[in-house]
Amino acid sequence: MRRVRLGALLPLVGAFLLHCRWVLLNGASVPYRLWTVLVGAFPPFLWTFLFKQAKHIPDSIRPPIHIDLLPTLNRLLLSPGGVIAVTLSLIPLARLVYFWGDGDKEGEDRGRGRAYAVSILLFPTALCISALCANAEVSDRLDLLAFSTYGALHFASPIVAGWWIWGFGSQGAACTFGWTLGAQNLAGLATHLVFPNAAPWFYDVYGTDAAQPDYTYPGNPAGLVRVDAILGTHIYAKAFGKGPVVFGAIPSLHAATAICCCLFVCRYSKGYRGLVFMWIYCGIMFWSTQYFHHHFAIDLICGTFYSLVSFTLFERVRLRKLDRAHYANGLTNGYERLFFARRDGDNWTEYGERMLRRLGPGAGADGEADGEGEGKVALSRSTTSSANASAGSSPAGSSRGAAAARREGGYVSLPADRQSEDVGGESVFELGEVGVDSDEEREGEGQGQGRGRRLAAVV
Repeated sequence: MRRVRLGALLPLVGAFLLHCRWVLLNGASVPYRLWTVLVGAFPPFLWTFLFKQAKHIPDSIRPPIHIDLLPTLNRLLLSPGGVIAVTLSLIPLARLVYFWGDGDKEGEDRGRGRAYAVSILLFPTALCISALCANAEVSDRLDLLAFSTYGALHFASPIVAGWWIWGFGSQGAACTFGWTLGAQNLAGLATHLVFPNAAPWFYDVYGTDAAQPDYTYPGNPAGLVRVDAILGTHIYAKAFGKGPVVFGAIPSLHAATAICCCLFVCRYSKGYRGLVFMWIYCGIMFWSTQYFHHHFAIDLICGTFYSLVSFTLFERVRLRKLDRAHYANGLTNGYERLFFARRDGDNWTEYGERMLRRLGPGAGADGEADGEGEGKVALSRSTTSSANASAGSSPAGSSRGAAAARREGGYVSLPADRQSEDVGGESVFELGEVGVDSDEEREGEGQGQGRGRRLAAVV
């Protein structure tokens, strides 16, 4: 074999680096792209800063520390009656998730809503099982397994999740992820400060009949001290010993962070892969927090609740708009630009068409709301002449694309009176005004029908 010369590889490396630069910038300038990254990372950085400053709060204005509440609530939660009661209370939420969108119950996405609903109802039972498994006999293997999630992946997961969302989610979703994560963490920190509670390690160190603690008590690494012994370090002993928030058991931000990452992964993954990942990752995370005696099961439920509230808020006010604009305007994500060199405005797929149906009435080609409506929205796809010229650029195929209007934009909603044409399971698409290059318009001019004639296609 011939030796590959370094000079022959340099052009390939240079071309690859230029391609990566184009993928990352996506038509924006370097300062603007850095600004968007800083905007998305600002809430988590703000939480980190405020967390470090909590040690400067005077003890005289701090509330009393609760040491009896969480153990009692945890026993009630993990009892058979508690598991059944929580499961029954989650039925309305499960029904809401199941009936959230029509796409979850019919067509190619049939069954996905059922899987989410079942997962919600199984959550209390799974949490009880994780608490039982946390009582397993201590060993080096279990310590390292728990450390891999609680100590390592917990800090890396927001960064990894942010890159994954940039690669597979809608444009702007990664920035929204940062705000969702920061909002839940800030709410959790506020709860730690106004409602301090002792963690399980407190009872291991001071006993169940301990005296009322104050804010001079040092923190404790609990089970992580065994990881220090295995690795031959003192990282966690020093970090937790000088922790600014010692009595911040509820809610568990480890649980909230894991749930937040997995909710975004579920939203932008296809099929059941995101849900399977969520069960595996969150299951191990929930077990490790209890195995190390850093949190009760009740802390994990509260952390999950904080994450769900934050995600629901940003999903309603931000993510839906981003998703509609992304699919309606044929935008691209990082993965599509990196491996397929697709450009914004030309990314028309059947998946995007189906997602717009699930999102319901909303943004048109310009990303603005089309108005309120009920039921499933009928969509109109407008394509450019360049997009129609290439095969496969339109989800409806080149034959219908050739007859479509040459107008900039994406999918737009049909008027309410036109949506009644969607009969027999067929979807009605409005193809827009006839352009000057179309055969239909020339025929219309010859017959005196003018330029304003519109076409409808039933697919």
